[in-house]
Amino acid sequence: MARPRKTEPRDRQFNLSLTAAEYEGIARRAEALGMRPVHFGRAVLLDNPRSSRGAPLTQSDNGWRLIQLQLSRLGNNLNQLVRRLHQTGEALPPDLEPLLKDIRGLIASVRK
Repeated sequence: MARPRKTEPRDRQFNLSLTAAEYEGIARRAEALGMRPVHFGRAVLLDNPRSSRGAPLTQSDNGWRLIQLQLSRLGNNLNQLVRRLHQTGEALPPDLEPLLKDIRGLIASVRK
């Protein structure tokens, strides 16, 4: 099934130059949240500044929506993996259970 079209596509770009140190700092902060730097940057630019400083996210924050989107994508990938394993009869990979434990922890922290 094809991905549905966005009602408001992102068709504008905002480019800026960073020093290596600035970029590395952004990349580290994004990685700590499990995000790509571009998504983290968008959340910081468009969101209430408190979400980028470690304050709790609320459901109206862009950061919250990005977390939900990433968890949805992760769930989709896991669903495809498990479906494939069931079709082929292969055993679950041994490293899947620790990954699921981490994902459950993320979901629990988002629900707080």
